[in-house]
Amino acid sequence: MQRITQFWKSGTKGKLLIGCGGLLVLAFIFALAIAIWAYLGIPVALILALAFYKSSTFRNGAYSRLPWLRRIPGFGAGNPQHMAIATLVYIVPVSLVLLAAMVGGQQKPPAPAAVPTPTQIVSISPTPAPLIATATPKPTEVPAATSTPKPTEVPVVTSTPKPTEVPAATSTPKPTEVPVATSTPKPTNTPKPTEQPKPTNTPSPVVPTFGEGMKIVGTDIPPGTYRSMGGSYCYWERLRGFGGTLGEIIANDNTTGPAIVTISATDKGFRSSRCGRWTQDLSPITSSPTAPFGDGTFIVNKDIAPGTWRSSGSGTCYWERLKGFSGELGDIIANDNVSGSAVVTIDPGDAGFSSARCGTWTKIN
Repeated sequence: MQRITQFWKSGTKGKLLIGCGGLLVLAFIFALAIAIWAYLGIPVALILALAFYKSSTFRNGAYSRLPWLRRIPGFGAGNPQHMAIATLVYIVPVSLVLLAAMVGGQQKPPAPAAVPTPTQIVSISPTPAPLIATATPKPTEVPAATSTPKPTEVPVVTSTPKPTEVPAATSTPKPTEVPVATSTPKPTNTPKPTEQPKPTNTPSPVVPTFGEGMKIVGTDIPPGTYRSMGGSYCYWERLRGFGGTLGEIIANDNTTGPAIVTISATDKGFRSSRCGRWTQDLSPITSSPTAPFGDGTFIVNKDIAPGTWRSSGSGTCYWERLKGFSGELGDIIANDNVSGSAVVTIDPGDAGFSSARCGTWTKIN
């Protein structure tokens, strides 16, 4: 008792409280470790125990201030490794016992299965129907035999008088049949004449046209014969390639007035300038086949009539009769360069006629 009083007066009360607090914390942590051990398994408990005994509580002076701890076997040397081993030795068996106790307390014996009570089988015997007594009818009395009456005497048959003849009935004349009135037939409706369908306007085919510049045959324009109303110095050329060389020009021409050219399917391209718009519409462009016409290319038997024509030119007149409009030399039947007025006979078999600087042509025959 004196030692306790001296210890209290020596100013170590705070240290004692700290030591008690540490013990309480130690106890709480142990309890928590045991609970975790019981529910979460041995690895968690081992980790907590090791972490607890490696904490700074023992390394920072608590071990030296708790002399009773050094009396526990395994803790006397103050070696952390020895203390960890001792902790495992002390805690693991206790934890196993607690775990076994908690697991055993939680497992309840299964309730015995209820034995079904056998149901009592009641046999029901059919109840016989009661017999109903019926009254037996009395036998009917047989009537006593009566005496048979004697037969009466049959009277003597007297002769029957002959019946008087009934006059034969005269036949009533049949009434004359009244003729049944026949119904007057109703007049039949005269069928209305069916209306003739109105002829529908056949749409005119689209005529290909194109303007000036370079065109790819088969892509930009289809092959065929085209006419241009031309202009001043209309230039065109058929091409077998697009290299721009003279060898790639199949045919070409410089015309004044209307121009006509046939583009072949084997041509690669066609180029024109100052010619206006080209079209495959080859309708007559003159007022009459015999009417006067000027410079340019014309279709025989459509624009101009065959026969003899005279020009009014005073300069150098060039003309040519044509069997086609390809622009090649092989399509020229005949040609001439004439100074002044020229006279030419156009044959009915000619395809076309072309002239330049000849003035106006007038038919003379």
